[in-house]
Amino acid sequence: MSQQEVLFSAKGITKSFSGNFALKGVDLEVHPGEIVGLVGENGAGKSTLLKIIIGAQPQTDGTMTMHGKSYQPKNPMDGNREGIGMVFQEQSLIVNLNVAQNIFFGHEKNYRSKAGFINWGRLNKAAEEVLHDCDIANLPVKKKVIDLNFATRQMVEIAKVVNVARRDDGKQCLILLDEPTSVLNEEEVQTLFKQMRKLASKGHGVVFVSHRLDEVLSITDRIYVYKDGSSVASLPTREASEVKLYELMVGRDSSNEYYQLHTQIKPEPEVVLETRNLGKFGCFKNVSFQLHKGEILGFCGVVGSGIEDICTVICGDESPSAGKIFLHGKEVSFSSPANARKDSILMIPKERLAEGIVGILSVEENIALSNLERMRVGPFVQASRIRKQALSWINTLKIKTPGPKTLIMLLSGGNQQKVVFSRALASESDIIILNHPTRGVDVGAREEIYTLIRQIVARGKSVILLGDTLDECIGMSSRIIVMKDGLITAEFDASVGHKPSQVDVVSHMM
Repeated sequence: MSQQEVLFSAKGITKSFSGNFALKGVDLEVHPGEIVGLVGENGAGKSTLLKIIIGAQPQTDGTMTMHGKSYQPKNPMDGNREGIGMVFQEQSLIVNLNVAQNIFFGHEKNYRSKAGFINWGRLNKAAEEVLHDCDIANLPVKKKVIDLNFATRQMVEIAKVVNVARRDDGKQCLILLDEPTSVLNEEEVQTLFKQMRKLASKGHGVVFVSHRLDEVLSITDRIYVYKDGSSVASLPTREASEVKLYELMVGRDSSNEYYQLHTQIKPEPEVVLETRNLGKFGCFKNVSFQLHKGEILGFCGVVGSGIEDICTVICGDESPSAGKIFLHGKEVSFSSPANARKDSILMIPKERLAEGIVGILSVEENIALSNLERMRVGPFVQASRIRKQALSWINTLKIKTPGPKTLIMLLSGGNQQKVVFSRALASESDIIILNHPTRGVDVGAREEIYTLIRQIVARGKSVILLGDTLDECIGMSSRIIVMKDGLITAEFDASVGHKPSQVDVVSHMM
């Protein structure tokens, strides 16, 4: 099969979630024996595309072909049957099963006896052969996954996917790798690269997603660059460089008006929050910074950089394994988010469905959750105060709801996010951690939220911001801390007139 033949093709793939587009008509083509890299910021659409290809999600529009024939999987098993395997970013192993059972999960029928029972001896031996082919030594196939560390689990994930390529019909396969190196050490990364080259040498195609551009440049033949759900470039790796990829990823500079720069204030000298050598084992270490009164402190980093873990520690959701936290100069320790809330620290979580809303409560009740004490008259919560507060925020943020008593679960995703944001603002906390506060919110509502954030700090409050995009973080922040692999790699002044370029920030993230 020649290099010019197409193994897999995706054309015009679009994906919409509640009216918000994660993919906007992207194309992808993989030839036999080719390793293709996908790069882009968080939220660019890379993982979404891979999930569509494997069958974990359906596309809203667009077509796919595999071996020149129409390909429309309904689930990952359909993808496996067509010779497509994927290592998911979140890992997909079943931890109460052993290594062999995970490698052949869904394919056990190939090892059934004539009586219909699984021949565990044959299956275990086959698993050992797969691990041997992947250069994974000294891993007992009968050992349960729950007893393995995270990096070893990732190697099992890779072995599971490599097994897809061991087809009896001789057809070439497509292997999708979504951030497979994020938890691997250098030796394990090189073992993975060896397997990728081995697969390509046999005519299989590999799609490799990584935030580490040096890895992408070292292992791929061709690179697609994604931005905001669109494919902005496709180029041979030999024509690429880290600087060129940075520039393609970040695109044009931000609009100063969009982020209300004319209202950005200079923070006061007073330090309201400080961390000293803060660490959480396996996530981040030696993180020291100060947050000033009236400051928007932005944290930039890719998935796995540690920025989100820092926020969960500061808001009391998890405990640090090292270091100290000081609030107004006094050392503090938070055992829970409720404990942090008492000290006037509140976070808007990224996952609103799992952490941000109570679906069986109304809009007005969700908004009031963070400040019920102020809704009391004597020992009772006053319904009229809850209603008045809700109507004010519904009007301010233009929340589309039939009324304040509507169940929040009946609202669109973007409007649910506005309710979560309203609750944080209504709490009047001194320190608000905004973890992707505009995710799933339309452009008009984003500008309204940016205005509100400016108003918050103008009143002397302080904000830690994990922006939904790099552009947002730079545009809104007074100062920016950049992290990579759990360590602070750079700090930028982001005052008006001194905003760093996106390329400068990205170069320290990846």
